[in-house]
Amino acid sequence: MYSNEKKNGFSVLDLLVKIIFAAIFIFILIWLFQKKIPNVNMTPFYSNVFRENIKYMQEAGESYFTNDKLPTVSGESVKLTLEEMERLNLVLPFVDQDGNACNKTESYVSITKLEGDLGYELKTNLVCGKESNFTVKTLGCHVYCPNNGVKCDCNCGTKKCSYEKVTEYQFKKLVSGTKVKYSCDKKYSLKGKYCYKMVLEDTKSALVTKTREKTLTQDAKLITEDAKYNLLKTVVTPVTDTKDATPVTSTDVKMATPVVTTDTKDATPEKVKYTCTKVKTETRCTTRTVKNPYSCNCKTTIVRGKSTTTCDTCYETVQVQDCKDVEVEYDDECTKTVYNCKKYDGYTLSGKKCIKEITTYNCNKYSGYTLDGNKCKKTTTTYNCNKYSGYTLDGKKCKKTTNTYSCPKGTDVQEGSGANLKCYQVIAGKTYYKCTDSTYTLSGTKCYKVVSETYTDKDCSKYKGYVLEGDKCKLYKTDKVKAKVTKTSTSSYSYKWSTSKELSGWTATGKTRTVKGKKVCK
Repeated sequence: MYSNEKKNGFSVLDLLVKIIFAAIFIFILIWLFQKKIPNVNMTPFYSNVFRENIKYMQEAGESYFTNDKLPTVSGESVKLTLEEMERLNLVLPFVDQDGNACNKTESYVSITKLEGDLGYELKTNLVCGKESNFTVKTLGCHVYCPNNGVKCDCNCGTKKCSYEKVTEYQFKKLVSGTKVKYSCDKKYSLKGKYCYKMVLEDTKSALVTKTREKTLTQDAKLITEDAKYNLLKTVVTPVTDTKDATPVTSTDVKMATPVVTTDTKDATPEKVKYTCTKVKTETRCTTRTVKNPYSCNCKTTIVRGKSTTTCDTCYETVQVQDCKDVEVEYDDECTKTVYNCKKYDGYTLSGKKCIKEITTYNCNKYSGYTLDGNKCKKTTTTYNCNKYSGYTLDGKKCKKTTNTYSCPKGTDVQEGSGANLKCYQVIAGKTYYKCTDSTYTLSGTKCYKVVSETYTDKDCSKYKGYVLEGDKCKLYKTDKVKAKVTKTSTSSYSYKWSTSKELSGWTATGKTRTVKGKKVCK
């Protein structure tokens, strides 16, 4: 019986041997990737990992958005970030090709209600390191019927469809590769596999003296000769100027309502061996010496025909053994069953169960607020015209009405401007305009003269290849050197779902999920 227990268990030595062999195997794999196949292109594999991850997000989002979570107004969207999906255990944490976690706030799944009865549009956006992309899936005329959230086709009222439930098992595989990094010394900039630096080769002055024409303007002088004036009514025209008002966005933040649920899974039983104390019965004896009497030196005499025998009493020494049964403790090897939650991340052991408290958040008690992590946020936009002097707010516009002043038809003479403009009609005599400086030329009520002036400008156009910097023209040449190459080993897990319980070359993670299988309509 003891021999059988020994075969079914394992010793510490067995475990150490297995660990050593596994370490040697991983070391050989890394050495092969570095030495034998240094130019392996891992890009197709990493792209496949990215595609698989975005596919998992899309499938998880499609199963999450049931009837009670769908937008009800055309054009309205509901968004679920990767951080929220992980918190709800809809997906496992994603990593990029360097083993870093994907962006949990910029990665999301959103669903938008299309116009009319065209269904919904599911968008999946994933950002992992430098790689980002998205997919869009139109759910068509499908709707989520109230009957247990089963997805139906267009004639949901008369013909109901459902999908068979299929259990998928998750597997993982450790993939090793080599990451190549290029770098440059200070003052050099990296581009591809080379480093570049601009080196100053020559400097010239950029200051150039130039000549340009300038038109001078003067008001002509009004000359009157025996004129009589009739004051006319000035024409006042209101003009409204409209500008976009300045939007001011304010965000009110409240604590979201936490909802704690408990997830329970069966703990994993494991048989372990330990040294235990047992009791057995042994017979223990003690020996002692005693003197036993016996008859000796006997003599027989006959008196009157009667025989009489007399003896002395002698003693002999003998050993007597006393024995009794006693219980004795001894050490033995025993087996017992213990339970653990090693395969469930974040779970704690309680008896034979693994328990994990999951906290989700909602904003149900706040009207108009949306959930952002564990906060409820509501954004309000107001408008103002603070940056426009004299303008008043009208909706989302800033308006200002000003008057323009002009003289009516038949005006011969006008004086002043704006609100001080006066318009006259000459009813006798004559009036005309004249330039007080004979070097000017009269045009209407203005006098003009074109003059030349000399000024200093900055110009490098006559120097081929030179660029202007301040008041200098500088010529640069490009210094190009090869970038420094650093190679590092990388390893990351690739994840895959399968309906098979075992996959060659893959290790089961212990996680399962239920997905839709064949469509059945009744």
